[in-house]
Amino acid sequence: MIDVTPAIFTDDVEVLKKSIIALSGHACLPARQVGWIQIDLSDGTMVPNATLMDIDKLKAVISAHPQIFFEAHLMVDNPVKYLKPFVDAGFKRIIAQVEASDPRQFLEEAQIESVEIGLALDGASEVEVIEPFLELVDLVVIMTIEAGSTESPFLPESVEKIKSLRHHFPDLAIVAEGNIDTRNAKLLSDAGVSRLVISSDTLLKDPAILPQTLESLQGK
Repeated sequence: MIDVTPAIFTDDVEVLKKSIIALSGHACLPARQVGWIQIDLSDGTMVPNATLMDIDKLKAVISAHPQIFFEAHLMVDNPVKYLKPFVDAGFKRIIAQVEASDPRQFLEEAQIESVEIGLALDGASEVEVIEPFLELVDLVVIMTIEAGSTESPFLPESVEKIKSLRHHFPDLAIVAEGNIDTRNAKLLSDAGVSRLVISSDTLLKDPAILPQTLESLQGK
């Protein structure tokens, strides 16, 4: 069974709050003491759509949900700028794009912080771009779309990227993210992903059937 992590992409703190409450209140989180929610974060430097980046507001939201672990997916050109502020805000896992201006500096500085660290590979990038950094990360995210829009089409070539990584790095934690539904979730699972990141818009499209949607994505 594949773990599923909800991801929220918004510039509105009230939408963020309501989404977290809806997700945690409809059994979306795994049946264990602490579940994970991803917050996608953009300052407009890497992808066109900017999100909520107010540290104080994010910290208040995170502190209001101590039963949840939060991860930050930084779709920004300079992730080092945000690393410590987001760690101090309460994020337990920080993921940057390998296409950022200096991913190695991000990884080196992240080693100092008490968080898990990861790199994401955009859907348009070749898998060789991320391979030099794999020994420095806790996980790799393979974007199955071009980063920045949840409405971008699913890229079938991402399945081959995952298969290649799984073959050469059998113990690597591999995450898939981007326009994932029950049809392509099975392809990604068979390719070797450890976890799926699913947009909250997808999961909350019909809250009444959220448990069934979650089970379908997990392959139950």
